[in-house]
Amino acid sequence: MYLLAIAELAIYNFFKGDFAMTRPRPLLESWAGVNPAMAYLSGTLLLIAVILCFSNRHKKLALFTIAGIIFCLATSRHIFNLWRDHINGFKSLWLISGALLFLLGENPKHKMKIIWLNIVIISLFFVDCGLAHFQYADFVKSLILPYIPIPLFWTYFTGVCLMLGGIGLLIPKIQRNAALLSSLMIGGWFLLLHIPRALTMQGDEWIGVGESLAISGICLAMYGSFQKSILVVN
Repeated sequence: MYLLAIAELAIYNFFKGDFAMTRPRPLLESWAGVNPAMAYLSGTLLLIAVILCFSNRHKKLALFTIAGIIFCLATSRHIFNLWRDHINGFKSLWLISGALLFLLGENPKHKMKIIWLNIVIISLFFVDCGLAHFQYADFVKSLILPYIPIPLFWTYFTGVCLMLGGIGLLIPKIQRNAALLSSLMIGGWFLLLHIPRALTMQGDEWIGVGESLAISGICLAMYGSFQKSILVVN
């Protein structure tokens, strides 16, 4: 799921003419001339990395490449805009931590540290998004498709679910269930919200398709990684 999401976001680079993943702020005018070449190059490298991961060849290099490209072309552009767009800044961080999870998650020496890195980043992201559902309720309500009844109710309800999911990931006794339920919830949004919006509205709506699939996959990977041995904080 994570790799398919990275591939979808990489392909969208070619249509947008810029690095689309997590909607980073526009480049400075002095750097604007690097596009669309930068978008095409980064998209191509990401697609090659995804193919290498699926073929299980040079997997470490491929995952490091994914993490490095996201950091250089997304996170670095969010740093000076976090006060205004912290949600997308968080997205770039959990996309990087997801790559590290698949890279080092099977190494006993690093496994717990990488899992907890994902827990902290995604927990903060979920709580932040949940609060945003209340702060920007009218905007969130407008994202809900017309065939879904009582949009304001679902705006607040999903906001509460996001916050509970984020808090649940921090509580050892329930974090495994929190990861699974969060994955199912966001996977549901991928199917019921993001894909229909992308098909009807086009444009940057395709970014939401890849991001929702990616974080659903990361939560599912964390669910599979949780064991009794890592649920106890020594």
